[in-house]
This record gives sequence, C-alpha cells and structure tokens, in this order.
Amino acid sequence: MNILVREFEEADRDALRLLYVASRDAAFTWSAAGAHRPGDFDLHTEGERILVAAVGAEVLGFASIWEPDSFLHNLFVHPSALRQGIGRALLAQCGRYFTRPPTLKCLRANGGALRFYQAQGWCVLREGTGPDGPYLLMVLMAGG
Repeated sequence: MNILVREFEEADRDALRLLYVASRDAAFTWSAAGAHRPGDFDLHTEGERILVAAVGAEVLGFASIWEPDSFLHNLFVHPSALRQGIGRALLAQCGRYFTRPPTLKCLRANGGALRFYQAQGWCVLREGTGPDGPYLLMVLMAGG
C-alpha cells in the first residue's frame, strides 16, 4: 500500500469530518450513540496543523498538531484501514513539526490507542482526568 501523507487541503474537510465521526464511534465505545458529530472535526482541529494520509484518492487518516506546544492533539485512522501502517506513517511525518519532545493525551479507556503509542516509543509521564474521563499524558522518548 502506497500511503501519501500531505498537508490538509480545504477539499479534505468533508471526508475528514466523516472519518473523525466513524473513528471516534468505533474507538470510543463508551460514548452514547450520536455523541460524535461531523462539526466536531472543525472545533477540535481549529488553529492546528493537519496532516492527511491518503491511499490514491481515498483519505484514510489524519493527525493534528498544536505546534506551539509540540502537542499531538489528534491522530485518527478510518476503522476500515486500521493496522495497515497509516498511523505510523502519520506519526513519522508529524516529527518535522515538533520543536521539543512531543506530548499527547490518550484516554485510559482507549486501550487500542494506548498500545499503539507505546509500541511507537511513547511513554506515560503522568495521569489525569478531563471532561472525557481519565487520560494518560504521554511523551515520545528520544529515538522513539
């Protein structure tokens, strides 16, 4: 599979809105039905750098970074495309936008994402609780 990771273009917005809902519905099984809406993508990525992963013309994932803090805010892959290297490809391209060791928050309940990040070299710094429940603040260790 030839995965292209590129900068967000406005023409990607509708596909990413749908991908965001599908991914969150699949991963956040504890959320009520209908809790995720297409407009959430716009709210949750405002002011962030967005990278898009595509195979051919099909958008299959994205990552968004809050650059001032080297914070990986979102990384989502369409449920139909999990375990195909898309998340790893996105992470690899995010690195160029981090000016210090990057961090992210992973909801404790999202075991699949937690295992993915740990396999990519991310380590837990501390635990906390936010509006969506308990989370782990993670950092990418050097060489990760």
